[in-house]
Amino acid sequence: MTEISAFDWRSFLLTWSEEWADCVPDEGKRTEDEPLRQARWLGFPPASEERIAAMEERLGRRMPPSYLDFLRVSDGWQHAGGFIWLLAGTKEARWHEDESGLAEIFEEYLDEDATPGERVEADIWRRGLQLDVESDITHVLLDPEDIDEDGEWAVYTWASWRAAPPERHADFLAFMRAMYAEFHSLEAPRRDGRPVFANDTTRRLDEQRDQARLDALRGDWERALKALDEAREFGRPRAHGLGDQIRRLLGQVSMVYFEDLVTDPRYAPDLLPALVAEHAANSYRGDDVLRFQLRGADDGLVARAYATLEQIRDGTYRYAPAGPFGEAASRAREQARHGDADGAWRTLLDALPGWEPLGPDHLAPLGWVADPVLGPLLTPERGRELLSAPRGRRQPIQSSNAR
Repeated sequence: MTEISAFDWRSFLLTWSEEWADCVPDEGKRTEDEPLRQARWLGFPPASEERIAAMEERLGRRMPPSYLDFLRVSDGWQHAGGFIWLLAGTKEARWHEDESGLAEIFEEYLDEDATPGERVEADIWRRGLQLDVESDITHVLLDPEDIDEDGEWAVYTWASWRAAPPERHADFLAFMRAMYAEFHSLEAPRRDGRPVFANDTTRRLDEQRDQARLDALRGDWERALKALDEAREFGRPRAHGLGDQIRRLLGQVSMVYFEDLVTDPRYAPDLLPALVAEHAANSYRGDDVLRFQLRGADDGLVARAYATLEQIRDGTYRYAPAGPFGEAASRAREQARHGDADGAWRTLLDALPGWEPLGPDHLAPLGWVADPVLGPLLTPERGRELLSAPRGRRQPIQSSNAR
């Protein structure tokens, strides 16, 4: 008897197919995909129980539940994300057995301090079940030794051109959701006059992003960050830059660039110093990296960034916003300069109700982290305290189609 899945695979796959079919193809789209657009279906007929049983007998293993549930809806899949053109069904799935020769290459990078996780990554090429059939040099492997309490196998993906270690997904469903999000993220930044990529999914995520902005200003930053991270994964405009403001105050500095916002003249006065300060703290980075992080900025903003970099390096940068919060920052600086760090922090927090956002997507004061006297006040605990405090006057929600 067919197992009943808690996840509605058919609805999920139909939505994905229809959104893909509605995309206006660019010159890079394959002409052989036109029948898929006409059919509005990226899948295949369901796999029968007999085909599934034959596959499991051939492979010598019972397949994980979410992959089985998928096969019962579609025996394989086309266009999983942007770089996997055909995903295996019952006939194509096979043991990789290091056919790529990558196991030895990955093992060369292991040393005596290698973690168990790194060793697992190196050996996946010998034990993994290969699901990629046609791809842009992108490997997809189910791991029969990385199994959770529900019998699900982890999925590892890797592409040499990404210059990153294999990415782990908890199970086949998590992998497919990630590929669906990747499809969205690649279609979202429409240019060259093509129609805006818009559908029920993008509208839902844009509403979620805008609600997250209000939640963050009310102090519910955890709910906001979760919503923004999902919207960012799908490539929704401004979601990355909004979430980065929260991450920076939590002390998470890796890959925090305030994308879409730091190059906006409205927000640059506060976000640019925070970005530049993190760059200055990493002396191994060449200064040309800063220009890359500001891609899309005009020459004036780039010049301002490098001038700020010089101020931060020589210790002369001063955080001085307008209004009551700027006055409080000046008092806090004097307190911190005289060794009263707790008092300085309390002065900043007490002034938060008078802080004025520079625009609707400004979630918290950030320029102070670049100040040589105020910046050291920040700890992850204090960052959470600031984020938990309601702050700023309400700003109107920006149009969901704005970049």
